Amino acid sequence: MNSQIKMEIEISKLGERGQIVIPQEIRQKLKMKKGERFLVINEKEDIIFRPLKKIRSLEGIQEDIIDMQIANKRWKEIEKGKYKESNKEDFLKEIESW
Repeated sequence: MNSQIKMEIEISKLGERGQIVIPQEIRQKLKMKKGERFLVINEKEDIIFRPLKKIRSLEGIQEDIIDMQIANKRWKEIEKGKYKESNKEDFLKEIESW
């Protein structure tokens, strides 16, 4: 099974009052409105913004954090030239060890 990850990357900046601008194209795509509330999660060097209206459970948030941890680990492996492929079974065993 080959799944494709579709990701949009934009650059934003932090304003003097701590405000972050989410690019218009992304706001429109996600149907975001002025005043919308977000859960903000910090995991080491990363930040996740999750619209409160999209949160269904604490387990979903925990899954997002686990996904982020896996991505961080893979990036570090790639940066060190130590990336290794793993099959589904090995991947699931690694997740269970967390």
